[in-house]
Amino acid sequence: MGTEKLSKATIRDVARAAGVSQSTVSRVLNKNGYVSAETLERVMQAVQALDYSPSAIAVSLSKSRSRIIGVIVPQIFAPFFSQLFYIADRIAEKYDYRLLLCNSESSVVRERRLIDDLLSYKIAALFIAPVDGQEGSNAAYLNSIRLNGTPVVCVDRELTGIACDGVYIDNYNACYEVTREVFMRGYRNIAYLADPPVYAPGRQRLAAFEAACQEFGVTVPPENRMLAPIEASEKRERFLYEIMHRETPPKAIINFSKGWDYGMLRAVTSTGRRVPNDVFLTGLDDDNVLRSFGYYTDYRPNTEEVATVAATLLMERVLHADEPVPEPVRTALTTHLTSVLQRGTVLPEPDVKPMDLK
Repeated sequence: MGTEKLSKATIRDVARAAGVSQSTVSRVLNKNGYVSAETLERVMQAVQALDYSPSAIAVSLSKSRSRIIGVIVPQIFAPFFSQLFYIADRIAEKYDYRLLLCNSESSVVRERRLIDDLLSYKIAALFIAPVDGQEGSNAAYLNSIRLNGTPVVCVDRELTGIACDGVYIDNYNACYEVTREVFMRGYRNIAYLADPPVYAPGRQRLAAFEAACQEFGVTVPPENRMLAPIEASEKRERFLYEIMHRETPPKAIINFSKGWDYGMLRAVTSTGRRVPNDVFLTGLDDDNVLRSFGYYTDYRPNTEEVATVAATLLMERVLHADEPVPEPVRTALTTHLTSVLQRGTVLPEPDVKPMDLK
């Protein structure tokens, strides 16, 4: 089977073959300005003969705005952000726009450089899950970009002082609901696994967890808590194995770190214990592994719903980018999480008398 070679023809070659200027070739390819039928035919014949394909970046630089949408996320490997990109890409495809994905590594400095790089490509818009940590944030810079005519839509994390369109997730409610459920089922020897309170999602979840603990008068000691970023896989793994190999391991583990459902499962089964008979796993279950054990957690809104709302707003801004800059729209999605048990599912013996969940 032969290997096709990419054409190295340039716009200058096409112009020479067609006997016209480079600007005429550009007008034909961009469908911009008057060109006679005869000239149009000569140019297109030359394009076909030379197998010429213009660089997408070169085309974008010749225009005031490209058909490329810049996307920046803090962790490409995180399930939430990879699914967010996938769904946004499907929606943008309907309008013939392409997404260019960048990874900020949760660094404000790196994020600023990525924004500048994307702007140099004259992106149609910026779709960003912004960094907000000890380094500060790029809120002021993002605000100025929006005011200068490039749509900016933030998702997931809301920065202090941000004045751009945003679709945010209120993580407090879901974490409070699931912690409250665990306590009402009578469990007191529990563990908590989540992102650190450096970013808004981690802060909201920890506040909800502690509020539920205070409401039920439960103290969860530091050694039963693991607050670490998703990339700290070895640290999380050690924590899970350590608590499960104790003489009296937790009877329930609340997970609010995306993508760690399999990690919890491995730690539990490594001791010969069963899920959920010996250990009740609850919280986020991105891969739906709990359904194999007679129950599941119903988390709303799911990633697809969040991504659809955000990407729809993004494309609305892109398609009306030539109009005066509108007032920013802020959408906050309240989360809910409940456990759904099939008939006959057996949970661990409670530490105290359970309460009515209804």
